[in-house]
Amino acid sequence: MPPSSFFDDLEATQSQSAGMEAADARTLRLASHPLTEAELQSLVRYQETFLAHVEQPSAGKDAIVAAHQLGMQASGLKETKVVELGTAMLRAYSGQRWTARRLRTRLAELEQRLDAASTEKAGKIRDELRRVEDLEPLARRYGQGTIDLLNQHEERLVDLHARMQKVLSRA
Repeated sequence: MPPSSFFDDLEATQSQSAGMEAADARTLRLASHPLTEAELQSLVRYQETFLAHVEQPSAGKDAIVAAHQLGMQASGLKETKVVELGTAMLRAYSGQRWTARRLRTRLAELEQRLDAASTEKAGKIRDELRRVEDLEPLARRYGQGTIDLLNQHEERLVDLHARMQKVLSRA
């Protein structure tokens, strides 16, 4: 029996897509291991060392290569792949947390205004904020223990993320 409307078919497709994304996340979760405090600290040392080098005013065009090498040495991690996978996880988490902060700031600004346009925008931001603050997809991908650990260091990780984005966007 065909769907009664186009939207019924669209909802079914979206539901299947969400189910596939959840299955993909679970599969990827099986391929990763829980992040330990020691590994997190190594990744943070990598990022801090990297940033200390490339944020210098005298940093030239080759600063990123040198910064990566210095970061690897400071982190104590031996494989670039471990650093790349770890920093990808940190970018996903920290980017989501950074976005939530920006949305909360914008929402607070809009809530102080009384015009209809601001009220409408605030409603849209609340909806987006609910979506962005949901860490369940990240927990499915990386494990709840990893997300709990990242939450304990959120302030520092988001600060590093913002600095890293600034540096990498100008490169």
